[in-house]
Amino acid sequence: MLCAIICPNDAFHENIIPEGQIDLNEFPHLEKFYTIDMDKCIEDNTNEICQLCLKLRDRNHVKDYLKIQKSCPVQCFFITSPIEGEVILKKSMLHKCDPMGCKACINICPVESWFIPESAEDVKKYGKIACNEEACFYCGACENSCPDTLIKVKRKDIKILDPKKTGNYPWIQGWLRKIKEIIKRYIVQGKDQINIPVIIEEITKTKEKIDEEIPQLSEEDRKVLNQLNDKIQNFLRSSKIRYWINEKKTKKISKELKKIINSA
Repeated sequence: MLCAIICPNDAFHENIIPEGQIDLNEFPHLEKFYTIDMDKCIEDNTNEICQLCLKLRDRNHVKDYLKIQKSCPVQCFFITSPIEGEVILKKSMLHKCDPMGCKACINICPVESWFIPESAEDVKKYGKIACNEEACFYCGACENSCPDTLIKVKRKDIKILDPKKTGNYPWIQGWLRKIKEIIKRYIVQGKDQINIPVIIEEITKTKEKIDEEIPQLSEEDRKVLNQLNDKIQNFLRSSKIRYWINEKKTKKISKELKKIINSA
């Protein structure tokens, strides 16, 4: 029943047979995806938006929350998110993006956080497509919809409310295992997008340096160069280089490459 409890768009509904067999109060909950300034709220039963707001407060439905936020008669309803994260655009592959012809991310986003920059200033600042992360709640729909996998949604933290009823429930150990897996994967992957072109540039510079230093190759030179190539290839396949690439530590990569060259 966790899917029914946490889904931000109310896509799952519990149908418990026999009734009362599962108590949803034994499960953890997410904090709500909205806040209401109750000092301003009028709860007008004759107003269509107020009726919608009163109806949906107990179940998450972000698409309707956006409608309420836009049309609330006293502007007291605001979408918030219990999820913290970031949206990453793979800039080195962004030439594949066709925002005017595709619009998959724009069409699927339930809170309209994706937009196409129009002014020259915004195009210079954001590029051809952008996400307003102040509106985003990191559901991941855009990532799943992009036909060229140009979007990555990373969730860093989530505000979870304890079950209303305490107890040693069977789902607890499963959740702990998954949380540990997620944390481990996040640490290994690193926080930033891998910037492969920067690394290619360093390797190209190193290759050019080798070409300058060895204009003509004898058999002995070829042997030395092959050995050097093997060392460089082994270095590029190591876990250390993957970490440095993630952290964009190009100076360390360059220093290590020079050390390998000088030792040949």
